[in-house]
Amino acid sequence: MRKVLILIVLLSVCAVGCAPANITAVSWPSKIDGDNVQTRCERVDMRSSSQMKKVFSQYDGWNLVYISEYTTGNKLGTDAAVCFERKIK
Repeated sequence: MRKVLILIVLLSVCAVGCAPANITAVSWPSKIDGDNVQTRCERVDMRSSSQMKKVFSQYDGWNLVYISEYTTGNKLGTDAAVCFERKIK
């Protein structure tokens, strides 16, 4: 009986804890022709201004080509994946 109760509680927690993700993505066409392109993608916590500044400052001079923001109803704030590109020198 105890195992059944534990299973019911676990299933209830899983059902309540699941929420659909809200995803928004934008991409821009590459401005660089040819094979000499370097691309880097990073995860960014959009709630943290200091982390955003840290990541974006690393890519000064790069072109922003993709950003995807995602969150769920169970999460406070938004995370993002951002991609940058530049011509290989």
